[in-house]
Amino acid sequence: MIGFFINDKVKQEKLSIVNGEPIQLKETANAALVVNFKTGQIVAEQNPKQKLTIASTSKLLTTYLVLKAIRSGKLSWQQRIKSNNEIYRLSQNTELMNVTLYPNDSYTVKQLLESTLLISSNATGVLLGDAISGNQTNFAKLMNKTAASFGIPKSEFKFFNAVGISNSYLGSDKIRDISDKAENLASVKALSTIAYRLFTDYPEVMKIMQENQLNFQYPNSSQHFQSIGTLSKFNAEVADTKIKFIAAKSGASRSAGSVMLGLTDKLANGQQYLSVVMNGSDYETPLPTWQLVANMVKEVMNQGTNHVIKKNHAITGSKNLYLQKTQLNQIALKTASTFSFWTNGEGPQRISAQAIPYDRKSTAVKRGQIFTSKINNTKHFDYLYGLNQFHKIKLQATKSTRISHNLFIRYWRWLTH
Repeated sequence: MIGFFINDKVKQEKLSIVNGEPIQLKETANAALVVNFKTGQIVAEQNPKQKLTIASTSKLLTTYLVLKAIRSGKLSWQQRIKSNNEIYRLSQNTELMNVTLYPNDSYTVKQLLESTLLISSNATGVLLGDAISGNQTNFAKLMNKTAASFGIPKSEFKFFNAVGISNSYLGSDKIRDISDKAENLASVKALSTIAYRLFTDYPEVMKIMQENQLNFQYPNSSQHFQSIGTLSKFNAEVADTKIKFIAAKSGASRSAGSVMLGLTDKLANGQQYLSVVMNGSDYETPLPTWQLVANMVKEVMNQGTNHVIKKNHAITGSKNLYLQKTQLNQIALKTASTFSFWTNGEGPQRISAQAIPYDRKSTAVKRGQIFTSKINNTKHFDYLYGLNQFHKIKLQATKSTRISHNLFIRYWRWLTH
């Protein structure tokens, strides 16, 4: 499975190239991506870097910022946020999904975030953004700054508001000097990176998404709003695929078409996938897009090979590590951590790493000492933005060894090397 050449003095065996090129999808969609959730490696793609309208999937980044504000203490779950006339007007727009937010009534952060995630309410998301940044202009700046901090190229995203609606819907809160038609944009790789960061940095968000329905209780009233959550609807619609999802977010607009993002449970092959489709069908008929999200996962499960190299895996190919210029010591090495990767091909693969330069001043290697190298026989591996951990590997010495301190011997070895 794995061969490492520890020093440039050790004869290296030339290994074949390991191909990690993603499967090239040919779906009826503007863009699509499937990611191995454990590693962030992209295993299937279609048009991954084109900036497209993302509609309500924008709320994933808003959710990230709300949870970040809660963790930092800027917001709290039971903190009440006061509505106003502009928010009320937005919540009454029949063209948008909404929970009515009455002027001067206050709603908890928990209520607002649940509504934003479970049924994709728009006014609740805008109110949360205003609570963090004061207005949508400032919140959009924060969204763009955060996306850039994830390592996403600026050419692949542009956010104008918290929820992905057209700028015109925001009334007095809209961003000036841009078109009223402006909507949030991102590539499918950028959107997938945002979702990955949300699910890994704030995994508690999945518990909210997994609630079967929204029960929104109005303050000082017996009135309440109920609706089935997106994830429950999604799993019901794709039940025939036998793929279970544990998190999902949909979006739809005339310009975006239907957008869907889903995170699977661990599947029969031991893997977990993030699957995303952009404009897979008309915005009024989302089911073909939803089916496509699940079917893409089924497709990738049957292609390529998943490899796992566990922690403490004994290294083969070379066990030689130099401590001095001419002194060769047999040092058994093992992997210092578990790592996984997918290859676009069948059967076992052997990987090699760059030689680890020796330190001429070193006189010993201690048991457990860590050496870092870079894998050097792979091509076309691609990861979500900000992730590239596969190309570095940490090795660990399994025993200690020491070189003689005899200065004459060391000097002679240096002269005759």
